Amino acid sequence: MTSLAEKLETRPNTFILLIGAYFLLNLIVRICLPNSLEMDEAGQILMSQWYALGYDTQPPFFNWVQHAVIDGIGQSLLALSLVKNLFLFLSYLFYYLAARQVLANRSLAVAAALGLLTIPEIGWLAQRDLTHSNASLFAACLFVYGLFRTLDRPAIATYLVTGIAIGIGLLSKYNFSILCLCAFVAVLASPSYRQRLLDPRILITAAVALAIALPHAVWLFQNFEIASHDTVDKMASDAEGGTLMQIARGLAELPLTLLSFCALTVIVYASTFRAGFWRSLLAGNAKTRLIETMFLVLLVFLLFMVLFMGTAQLKVRWVSPVLFLLPMYLCMKIDVSGAPIGDFLRRFMPVILLLMILIPTSLVLRITAAGVTNSHPKLTVPYQAFIEETVKKPAITPALVIAEDAFMAGNIRMQLPHTPVDTQTYRLYSPPFSWSKESPILLLWRDKGDAHVPERLESRLKQRVATVPPLQPQTIALPFIYGSDGDLFRFGYAWVHKP
Repeated sequence: MTSLAEKLETRPNTFILLIGAYFLLNLIVRICLPNSLEMDEAGQILMSQWYALGYDTQPPFFNWVQHAVIDGIGQSLLALSLVKNLFLFLSYLFYYLAARQVLANRSLAVAAALGLLTIPEIGWLAQRDLTHSNASLFAACLFVYGLFRTLDRPAIATYLVTGIAIGIGLLSKYNFSILCLCAFVAVLASPSYRQRLLDPRILITAAVALAIALPHAVWLFQNFEIASHDTVDKMASDAEGGTLMQIARGLAELPLTLLSFCALTVIVYASTFRAGFWRSLLAGNAKTRLIETMFLVLLVFLLFMVLFMGTAQLKVRWVSPVLFLLPMYLCMKIDVSGAPIGDFLRRFMPVILLLMILIPTSLVLRITAAGVTNSHPKLTVPYQAFIEETVKKPAITPALVIAEDAFMAGNIRMQLPHTPVDTQTYRLYSPPFSWSKESPILLLWRDKGDAHVPERLESRLKQRVATVPPLQPQTIALPFIYGSDGDLFRFGYAWVHKP
């Protein structure tokens, strides 16, 4: 362990190799798991049927990259996992490079970057089922790298990098704008760095960010109802019970959200740095005060959302665009305090290596032990078996599959990569198809025992074909992957033959 810590401190390539090996391990783990899909994965496969300036409630950057990779190497679990882990690898890399800009001690720069693993949203959930958030994390790390370089050594290149990061970030997640707001206010409030905003080269940042984000912004303006319906529905749900109750729920949830995001990280750093950790929190310099201002602006923003915008459910996604800086901030505090670092990295690394083992192991066990735990993760739904029984064995070639929702549609597209798949969820896209007597349309839904075609499926079918023949719904029950005996998933389906 001492040898690894020494190499990480003295050889930057060791850090790159370590995180590269870790994300390669996660890629292999995902390929070895069933080819049923998680929610975000299914969405990516479904939307890889077409390019667009916008798709749904999320910006399109991750979709574009994923689609391009699928076009290049084919639709597979490899394509899905490769993009996800590439974004995460680049996130850790630029976070490390940003940490080296602000930390004099190399071991603290390593600890800051690897500290991302201690944040559950980034360390574990990003591997389980996040897509757009991973692209946003990459953009945020690139942004912080460009920001710190600009604050210390402003140049055209640093303003350019910052603009690229802002553009990519706004194309990745709408909540990336929270990071931009917090950083802008913090720099504006800092006497040491305020002049960077008055530098004419800031126009390069603005122009590049605008050029990247503008095409989607136009789409967003034209399709705002489609992009915002999830947020509107959640705010309407929050409003149940009256304004005072809504505010009370939001204020009660705020500290819990902050605690769930930060607690493990603080515990890990405090326990490995030991006695000097708490004293180091009293130290500071211009950059720690900059980040503290960003944290304060975030808190004010969250309180505004609760008190005036009706937000009662403060999910982690509201705090992650800024609080991902926590590991770097803690290391900056330690660095500025002048406390002896000693064997900190040697004590820190066993925790990180343990997480590097536990995270992929947990991803495997939550699927392979599903029968033992009597759970039904999405990867255990037997889509491959369904297609084998209803499509491949009878040797039927569907002209089109219309699925009940986007999640099921993406999973079916994964099993039938050359068959157009449709769902009413995405109203802006209707995949072309060729319906014939030899190639019927397949309707698919999750059967709940009522033995009829769901109304919205029939509605979508009527939109796609001029004449709807009589439908004969069928049901097939198949065992969950890794499920216990008798544990079945019931598919409802109907073949629509051309008259």
